[in-house]
Amino acid sequence: MKANEKLSTDIARVAAYKLLAECYYPPGEATREHVRQLSRSTRELCSPAAEAADRMEAALQSDESFDELAIDHARLFVGPFALLAPPYGSVYLEGERRLMGDSTLAVGECYYEVGLELAAGFNGTPDHIAVELEFMHFLVVKELDALAGGNLDRAQNFRQKQQAFLERHLAAWVPDFSRSVEEQAQTIFYKSLAETTRTFIESDLDRCLAKGPAWIDGRASVLSHLQDTKGSRS
Repeated sequence: MKANEKLSTDIARVAAYKLLAECYYPPGEATREHVRQLSRSTRELCSPAAEAADRMEAALQSDESFDELAIDHARLFVGPFALLAPPYGSVYLEGERRLMGDSTLAVGECYYEVGLELAAGFNGTPDHIAVELEFMHFLVVKELDALAGGNLDRAQNFRQKQQAFLERHLAAWVPDFSRSVEEQAQTIFYKSLAETTRTFIESDLDRCLAKGPAWIDGRASVLSHLQDTKGSRS
């Protein structure tokens, strides 16, 4: 794979992780645009994920209203009654559907190592699906930042952090979580979101295992892409 192709792939990864995370927050009008961009971002990364994202977009254009999605979101992920698909890694990694276990603390340590902490007002735990997806988004951005500056050692370090986090956390529990969502969801949207997440995570772990960061010619081009990506999130 040429350097410019790797750059395009990692820019798509930046977007895909951020957009998947957004889809696990309560649905609203912005969800339409998130899903549209998710379909586009995953198309060059993982065909099964893109096809599932297309089904998410189709569901939003059909009979599934935001009220229906909000009800399903609460049933699956929020409560107030027993959660049908708890969005927390420790539930799937530690048995007995346990919250705030050793794996939760390990995730928090991953964030601390790179200078991150949960935003004030966030009511979840460090191993919430959206938070872990956003952390992967951060790690890919930092890898691209390092490549843009020509710091290959730093880029390699962030690539290794991505692989380790996927192996020990996201990829270790997302398959079981996704199956719970697919079994329990009442809407095509959330069934398809689960499939999008699972297939993308599986393919991205394979991608991280297969290659390391490449030297990128044209650092200004890398920086430009990163600035565009960050600007779209502000």
